[in-house]
Amino acid sequence: MATTLITEIQQAQTRLPFLSRADRGALIVRILRELKTHRQQVLGHVPAERCVWIDTLIESVSLTISEIAAMQDAEFNRVLSEFEKLMATLDGISHAEKRSKIIH
Repeated sequence: MATTLITEIQQAQTRLPFLSRADRGALIVRILRELKTHRQQVLGHVPAERCVWIDTLIESVSLTISEIAAMQDAEFNRVLSEFEKLMATLDGISHAEKRSKIIH
């Protein structure tokens, strides 16, 4: 699922000047949903004190969706780039965990 989202982020970056505020907000909500899913499914077994970083990110993004959607194109593009990197990293980590469980 993260791979699809990464593709959506990349497509949004190429169409950035044509995205409405609603389109931008919908993409941020989609990213937020993926972060929440990752938190529950992949990090659900991890003690809460070790997940403060993702919990803080989820809360921060949840509270600022409209502000993020209203950013200028260049700022919004930087935010999307960072989310793209984060999603790729989280996807890579979750796949690595699955492979290591299979090996054991």
